[in-house]
Amino acid sequence: MLKFTGDFEVGAEDIGCNGSIRAGSLMYEFQEIATSHAEALGIGFDELMADNRIWVMSKLRFRKYIELKEGQHYRIETYPRPKRGVTFYRDYYVYDKDDRLAAAGISHWCVINFRTRRIEKTDIDFDDEYIDKAAFDDGIGKIRADNPVYAGEHVVVQEDIDINQHTNNCRYADMVEDIIAGKEYSDFTINFSKEARLGDVIGLYIEEKGESIVVVGKLADDTVVFQSEVRK
Repeated sequence: MLKFTGDFEVGAEDIGCNGSIRAGSLMYEFQEIATSHAEALGIGFDELMADNRIWVMSKLRFRKYIELKEGQHYRIETYPRPKRGVTFYRDYYVYDKDDRLAAAGISHWCVINFRTRRIEKTDIDFDDEYIDKAAFDDGIGKIRADNPVYAGEHVVVQEDIDINQHTNNCRYADMVEDIIAGKEYSDFTINFSKEARLGDVIGLYIEEKGESIVVVGKLADDTVVFQSEVRK
């Protein structure tokens, strides 16, 4: 079965004002192990860029089962699942030192043309055995915002830009954490709709729905960049 394993330590900079690991920090670990696994499989950044292609994440959801604590080490495992059309599925599992499941995640990826920024079909596939389960039976649900209200903005700076020349996925999670202002959650979902580039101003809007909070990021022309939902 295709599997890739790594480890990480939670630092002080990874802890949010609610005392829990920040969404952006956990997303970073997912992103790093996915990158390492792609490289090990011969489909990493350099290999794709040879054909002017790059990997981009379109959706991600994770759930925390126990709090990930500062100073603690964790094992992280990732598995690809069978792709559907142009969408590649990848799951993540995080375990503590006692082998307890601390968090799990699902992500959707696609390949785009680096120059045109359009999704491309590829013959990329995996020849080994896929994992026979998904991290969540209900997958990644849709996010709906009925009447979100303006809560602030974020100007994309150089520190936000990644190797793909757009705002890194983890930075959007940081924006969400800043807007929800320390509210506790265990389930985090984010959907990406449009790239944001250097200098873009992202308006941030929030809507509370019972035990869930929706955050939407939009450009000045009302184009949605991302939508996120956190739940207890």
